[in-house]
Amino acid sequence: MKKILLFILFFITNIFATEKAEYLLYEEYSRSKTDLEIVFLDIGQGDCSFIRTPSGVTILVDAGGSPYWLGDSAYDPGESIVVPYLKSRGIETLDYVIVTHPHGDHFGGMFAVLRSIKVKSFIDNGYAEGDPNYKDLLDLVDKKNIPYEQIKENDEINIDKDIFIKVFFPPQKGFLFDSTNNSSIVFKLRYKNFSTLFTGDAEEDLENYLVSRHKKDINSTVLKVGHHGSRTSSSVRFIKTVKPEVAVIMCGKKNFFGHPHSEVVSRYNKLSIDLYVTAQEGSVMVLSNGTSYTVYSQKEE
Repeated sequence: MKKILLFILFFITNIFATEKAEYLLYEEYSRSKTDLEIVFLDIGQGDCSFIRTPSGVTILVDAGGSPYWLGDSAYDPGESIVVPYLKSRGIETLDYVIVTHPHGDHFGGMFAVLRSIKVKSFIDNGYAEGDPNYKDLLDLVDKKNIPYEQIKENDEINIDKDIFIKVFFPPQKGFLFDSTNNSSIVFKLRYKNFSTLFTGDAEEDLENYLVSRHKKDINSTVLKVGHHGSRTSSSVRFIKTVKPEVAVIMCGKKNFFGHPHSEVVSRYNKLSIDLYVTAQEGSVMVLSNGTSYTVYSQKEE
């Protein structure tokens, strides 16, 4: 009898574990106090994602900027876009700041954020290479006495009721690839039947690692596409494993790199995945109550 009950419990648990959040058009979706909000900010050529949970926990993942090798730039997305956006939302404190990897187009705008917004926890991957001015950012974290921590593979963080972060990369010890992009923090944000996979600038080597090590776990409703839609990422094998319904590419208009590359866009289209590109759509907002979700872009306003 006990074995039968355990089997039934296992069967029911797995049914609910495989349920998917229902996609609704924005005009069909009813916003409520139970919404998880993810905003992929249009900050030009770079990454910056803002997350707010139902109880008001706030997370900023990267903050845009310029690659170190391009030299000084008069444009600071942190000062020009990220900080004004946060303040327009009445956000004076961020519970978590995550820098996925030390490349300027991901952390450059974070200087302005740290100078203007109170940060309760600064998180990175502990990768020692990357752009040399990343050390200046860590010095600022230290100067402001911001608690610092690293997250690694299989770490889990309970962000809010029913909302969890599960980390898939980097490994607990060391790094596998001689590449700053392939040192990126990769994590999944899960809210009941809805999830989003954040990939930093993960390229194909890292994608293959994720498929081989976490094949059953990286399946997600939304995919933040790796490396701005570069042909070095978004392998067919990886996309088919994640099985996203929606994919978001973050890149700037007429950028130097030609992102997103046409073959990558074609790949998502052929797989019938709804694709949003910030260079075309502006900022992209995703809302979910855990059982349904919707996507809305600045272009649709």
